[in-house]
Parts: sequence; structure tokens; C-alpha cells
Amino acid sequence: MSSIYYIYAYLRKDGTPYYIGKGKEDRAWKHKKKDVTHPPKDKSKIIIMEGNLTEIGAFALERRYIRWWGRKDKKTGILRNRTDGGEGGTGHLGNKNPIPQSVKNKISLSKTGTKLTREHKNNVSQGLKEYFKTNENKRKKKVKTPVGIFNSNKEASEYYKTKSLGHWMRKYPNDFYYL
Repeated sequence: MSSIYYIYAYLRKDGTPYYIGKGKEDRAWKHKKKDVTHPPKDKSKIIIMEGNLTEIGAFALERRYIRWWGRKDKKTGILRNRTDGGEGGTGHLGNKNPIPQSVKNKISLSKTGTKLTREHKNNVSQGLKEYFKTNENKRKKKVKTPVGIFNSNKEASEYYKTKSLGHWMRKYPNDFYYL
């Protein structure tokens, strides 16, 4: 297994990150035009946080750092990341193996006019309602702390007699984090 990946961050002037990413080679310094977040002009504001990683390890750390700093679009933090990280693949096919237009047309035709029946929509809706009714705890974030796992941030905060564990999570990320 090759260890050629790294985790990088783009920093604001105040030193806080605004983007966390996984990369290899020159990914941290060269983004595509279609990318939402671009590297800072001041290249000293690009830092490599972790290096010599496998792809799986890099994906896991990317998710953890994004969860730790939180996302602006979800109102959980300061990052501009548009995903929770850890998804996707490495690189892209570009024009090396484009899908032929004839295949695209066939896919498009196969989807045209496809409509879900009312019964199917009702079954999906009912299934989702049942799932969330019977799996309440899956929607709550569990918190790992040095003394154990708590079912919610509120429960852990009450144990530690504090309003929020956010400060501790940032200061001691290996000891306090969401599961």
C-alpha cells in the first residue's frame, strides 16, 4: 500500500483554516477552475497538516479535520468545504476515456418519461418516516471523551460541568471528538 497522500489546509490571515483537503503531488497548490475554493495567493498560507498517508488514512483524517473545524454551509464551523470529506476518488479521467455521446444519448432516453407511481412514492415516504421514528439515536451525535462515550454533546457537557465541549474538542482532538 502506497503512502503518497497528505492532508492540507488553506489559512486565513488570522491563521485559522478556511479549507481542508486531501491530496498528492501538487494538488494543494493547483486547483481546477471549477473548484469552489481556490488556493490562497500567498503560498505560505498553504500548510501540509499530515503527510506520508495511505489514501484510506488520508480520507479518514480529512473527515476528522472537517468535523473538528466544522463547515460554514452547515453552520457548524468555519470551513468553506462543501462536503464532509472522505468521498470521491483520486484524480479524474478527464478526456482520457470520455463517455461516447451515443452512450450518453441512450442513458438519457432510458430515463426520459420515467415516472414513479404514487404507490412507490408513498412507500418511500412511509419507510423514511419509520426509519427516523425507530432510529432516533442514529440522528444524535455521540461524543468520545477520555472517560467514555456519551450519547450527546449535552450529556457530555453536563458530566464535565461546562456549556460546550467545543473548546476541549479543538484543544484535545484525540481525546474529545464526535463519533
